[in-house]
Amino acid sequence: MSLPQGSVVSRNFSDYPTLYSDLFNGALNGDQGACFNLLPLGIEERLFPNMPRCVPQDFPHTIPKHIVQFWDKPVPPGDVRTAMESIRRDHPDFTYYLECDETARAFIQAHYGAEITTLYDACPHPAMRSDFWRLCYLHVKGGVYIDADVISRAPLTEITKGTSFKALLSYSIGQPWCLDNDVLICEAGNPLMQHIMETMFQRVQHILDTGYFENIWVSTGPGAMVVGTMRWIAGMLKEQNIPFNMINTALSDAGLAFIHHHQVEQVLDTCSRFAYQGTWANWRSLLQWPSRPAG
Repeated sequence: MSLPQGSVVSRNFSDYPTLYSDLFNGALNGDQGACFNLLPLGIEERLFPNMPRCVPQDFPHTIPKHIVQFWDKPVPPGDVRTAMESIRRDHPDFTYYLECDETARAFIQAHYGAEITTLYDACPHPAMRSDFWRLCYLHVKGGVYIDADVISRAPLTEITKGTSFKALLSYSIGQPWCLDNDVLICEAGNPLMQHIMETMFQRVQHILDTGYFENIWVSTGPGAMVVGTMRWIAGMLKEQNIPFNMINTALSDAGLAFIHHHQVEQVLDTCSRFAYQGTWANWRSLLQWPSRPAG
């Protein structure tokens, strides 16, 4: 990546404003608090490239036009099947794939081997295995992942505002802000998505090593997305000596784009209620990591 002549380069973020230097160094070290503080600051101060509202254009030509979804059983419940059908209906020019536990595990075994498959098997809840598999799949295949309980309102291409991004991440504003993983779009082999995936691997392994489990959201869901993304951004900026005033340009050149989740909601309803959400299948139901069998 070439920089303008006369640009001041950053080494260990020492030339960044103190607040940003501290947060980027914290993110680089995997500090969860720094990562969660950096996300809203980066968006609000326009350090991170935010996709504008503009006239829809073509779907990025480097991203495969296929949509993948996951349900742990081969046959999803009726209301979930209806939601999936809406996705297929509104995306006739996309190839559609539905995976279950068995096929997802076979995919991970084939592409990642026994060690990573063991981590997948250790995930005790279907939502966690879905989190795990979607990143593994997108790293190998690229394309679009959409949660099973999302109802299509319009073609997804209405929010892909151009052909420059290589990975599109949606963010939600709350306490804390987070990066959603209910809709993911990226190229195959994208380095950011690979880093998020490896962050998730590390988090699952840490649970197995220590027994400490907070919740699925933090371990493999949006929390892992935030930590993995902020660590990758900090690492890229440091490795390439990106000056503070060039952060947005550098991330744009790397193909990263952020989009507010409200824009996603214009075409995909991610907030509808489904019968399974009142059962153990809801990710919020896993409050404690299962005890290991004796012996």
